[in-house]
Amino acid sequence: MKKYFIYASMFLLSLGFVSCNNEDEIDTSHSIFGSDGTEAEEPNEFDKWLLENYVYTYNIQVKYRLDDNETDVEYDLVPADYEKAFALAKIVKFVWMEAYDEVWGIETTRTYVPKLIQMIGNVAYTESGMILGQAEQGMKVTLFKINDLDLNNLDVNTLNEYYFKTMHHEFTHILNQRKPYDTNYDRITESSYVGSDWYQIYDDQALQMGFISPYAMDRGSEDFAEMLSIFVTNSADTWESFLETAEPDPNSPYYNPDVNGRAILEQKFDIVYKYMKDSWGVDLYELRDVVQRRQGEINTLFN
Repeated sequence: MKKYFIYASMFLLSLGFVSCNNEDEIDTSHSIFGSDGTEAEEPNEFDKWLLENYVYTYNIQVKYRLDDNETDVEYDLVPADYEKAFALAKIVKFVWMEAYDEVWGIETTRTYVPKLIQMIGNVAYTESGMILGQAEQGMKVTLFKINDLDLNNLDVNTLNEYYFKTMHHEFTHILNQRKPYDTNYDRITESSYVGSDWYQIYDDQALQMGFISPYAMDRGSEDFAEMLSIFVTNSADTWESFLETAEPDPNSPYYNPDVNGRAILEQKFDIVYKYMKDSWGVDLYELRDVVQRRQGEINTLFN
């Protein structure tokens, strides 16, 4: 069974740290920890870039220093590496926000994006698996595992699994909060959702049951977000391979003659497509083309 990753919506608690000796001199302009609020930090190159590209452009605040007001005492977390956080901020803007800019205009993107992105160096673990992203009330998204970013090998599949799909998934929740999707979607496979037990499901098993991923089997809203995020972050050929795997196969250990996973996925996608087209004026095929093109151009950001 492959490793599973989850996205969670929750209110974060506080995490305290032991302070340094007051007599020590601290370079707060490059500190990986947040300010204690008693003095302003001198902006570094990344801070200035964020001000221009996130704050002024999208009204988004990005926190990459470990802030005890933005993290959860339940998890053992470490700060995001400065260089890797800087690189990922460039990539996320290019592949996610600017992709939406192309299909519906920057004003709409600016209106609906979360107002805070928190970057964490490692992952948070639960009994169900690793948490790669958290969304809170449509206002904040937390990205984990920043320190695993390999700046010498920016592999798109890895970036999709750890970061891009997370952003599209969480943004789908934000859009759903503003304009709810058709509740008939949840009824298509209503009896097959397994809640927090989704991590026990294999990829092929989920597909043959009509779910695009094991995590989609958590509940209807997660199913919907997984359908959209996985569609736009994968090529047409890869998407077709998912549908082919979902087709009834008598030789598969998950075969059920009464279930046609491909037909179910196509029925679900029709609702997802119609929702984005009618509610937001977004053609998902166009959005996928833009995302795929930008994913192929990531290295140009660092040349």
